[in-house]
Amino acid sequence: MAKQQQPGNVLNSPQAAKLLKDKAAVESLVKSPDTQALMTMLNQGGGLKAAAEAAMKGDASQLQGLLNRLMQDPNGAKVVERINKSVPK
Repeated sequence: MAKQQQPGNVLNSPQAAKLLKDKAAVESLVKSPDTQALMTMLNQGGGLKAAAEAAMKGDASQLQGLLNRLMQDPNGAKVVERINKSVPK
């Protein structure tokens, strides 16, 4: 089974560093329909805001739970998969 990365650690990965240096790729990713759909899913019921506020106070469990629920939802998992495939390697 693949090791799951903690939400905050993904930003420190070599892939994230490479992506963040490519302004056009970041802009394309942010504007993509899949990213918009992902944000809609995450924001349902204020879930993302509450999870982000808790994470800023040192409790990442709400954020992890939100991501787990997203990945257990077939539509959410498909959106994340499409986004992963669209990100330059």
